[in-house]
Amino acid sequence: MKKKIQVIVGLLIGLFLMWFLFRDTQWGDVWAAFKNADSRWLLVGLFVILLGFVVRIWRWSYIVNPVTPVPFWRLFSATQIGFLGNFVLPARIGEVIRALALSRSQKIPFPQTMAYVALDRLTDLFGLAAVFILTLFFFYPQQDVYLPEEFRNLYADPISKDMLRKMVYTLTFAVIIGVLMLMILFAKKELILSLSDKILGLVSKKLANFVHKIVVNFTAGMQILTSYGNLAKSGGISLLLWGTFALSQMAMYKAFGIDLPWYAPFVVLSVLSILISIPGPPGFIGPFHAGIVGGLILVSPEINLNTARAVAIVAHLYNLIPILIIGVICLFFERIELGELSRKGEAIVAAGSEEDSNPS
Repeated sequence: MKKKIQVIVGLLIGLFLMWFLFRDTQWGDVWAAFKNADSRWLLVGLFVILLGFVVRIWRWSYIVNPVTPVPFWRLFSATQIGFLGNFVLPARIGEVIRALALSRSQKIPFPQTMAYVALDRLTDLFGLAAVFILTLFFFYPQQDVYLPEEFRNLYADPISKDMLRKMVYTLTFAVIIGVLMLMILFAKKELILSLSDKILGLVSKKLANFVHKIVVNFTAGMQILTSYGNLAKSGGISLLLWGTFALSQMAMYKAFGIDLPWYAPFVVLSVLSILISIPGPPGFIGPFHAGIVGGLILVSPEINLNTARAVAIVAHLYNLIPILIIGVICLFFERIELGELSRKGEAIVAAGSEEDSNPS
């Protein structure tokens, strides 16, 4: 029941955002923007997106290979199958599917592959923190921002430039705290476990036990990182990975002839990362488009809204289509069905954390 509610809420959010963004669209103008786009820059953007797929596996290899040597292809295949799951299945189950795919192909216990996936996602915080920091230092709105005319029947008041700065400060602080917590967990696992037991035990023993179990599972996964060097390498590659995200965005702006400051991709990525983290439909349809359009409006309030919509559509398709094609190819070579992985993933999620699960 809870899963059904989550799926319905996600679909409703996606439908609302798509309706809100595109209800007054001049599709002739959007089509004209498509036709006039520079195909050379579009190809550059696509190449950088594909390069990002490879960089992501390079990062993951520094987490996985020191403990369990796995061929590059197997890491790549598991990741792309997981992405495929995120784009076509509800409830963001792709990361569980990614762990299941690696467990199945390499005969590694599922709890261990899930720890690999969790750590890979956590090292993503290094790149995200860098994006927010760059936004914090270089994004200084000179005036209050008004939504375009098409959106003002929902919210007509200005968005204060001071409020925007405060939001950036808050989000940057939150991400940096997340990175610091990751470092502390790596260096002082037992201390964190002891503190959580004592502090939460004063509130609720049941809550303390629940958090204790989570921390134990997570700190067990942290043991996978065999050195600070591997953590530093993964974090450094995260910066490179988020750099490819920024370059792909910049290529899109160039393709559509939009003149924006150099820091624009980082502002857009900041907004995008927030919106795609909320519940939504498969494929991030709605939150992804809103993130692109919203970020572009913040950087350039006078931007042609139909051009911004065109950028959002193309950017989404440039992520969606390669993931669908490569994911299906990986399923074929791995000789597994996405439905099979989905059923196992749903069973694991429904049962909570099953440490003794072995799906291989």
